[in-house]
Amino acid sequence: MSNTANTSVNRTSKSCAFRRPVTSNVRPFHAMAHQQKKPLQVLLGIILLAFLVWGGWKLLQLLWEVFSQVNPAVGAGMLAASATVFVSVISVLVAKRLEYKATLAKEHREKKIPFYEEFVDFVFRIALSEKLGLEPLTEREMIQQAAKFTQNLIVWGADDVIDAWFRFRNKSVNSDGSGVAVMFEIENLLLAIRKDLGHENKGLAPGKVLGLFVNDIHEHIKV
Repeated sequence: MSNTANTSVNRTSKSCAFRRPVTSNVRPFHAMAHQQKKPLQVLLGIILLAFLVWGGWKLLQLLWEVFSQVNPAVGAGMLAASATVFVSVISVLVAKRLEYKATLAKEHREKKIPFYEEFVDFVFRIALSEKLGLEPLTEREMIQQAAKFTQNLIVWGADDVIDAWFRFRNKSVNSDGSGVAVMFEIENLLLAIRKDLGHENKGLAPGKVLGLFVNDIHEHIKV
């Protein structure tokens, strides 16, 4: 990897170091809380499922008793009308649900795109500032940018993007100084962002995205 790229990655790693003590304290508590909630969630799910099965069975019994006591012709008409109403109600509910999810996804995407674009600009500014003749970001500016991205990510970011951001920051704090592993975590983060915005990332093997702005990335890819 070029000297410019390595220097930029190392600076990025240092900008994230101020979060290290917080991360080490929070993770065990979060893991413990998650382990405590999981059995309760499973139990509640089983109880809810059993209740739904029991309610469905009782409803079928009631309908069978009603239809078995009426005239066959009348019963057939009632059954057809009930089926029509049932299908109509289900269709409306499904359509409303899909419409709601599509609207929510659209609103989320509109919120995500600006700060995702701002983060990509931030990455390119760090990696290519010298080659583009731009003034390098100061330590304070990098910390501010990282903090702003984290804040937006907590509110609007997808789970995969949050996980990729955490792994990148963890790797940058504990990097051996080469910056190569950090660069690949940046690529994973960029791929997660693309996926969150609807891209499938088909055929994007490790190093392909980095190769768009790191000339000698092929030297660090295991074939």
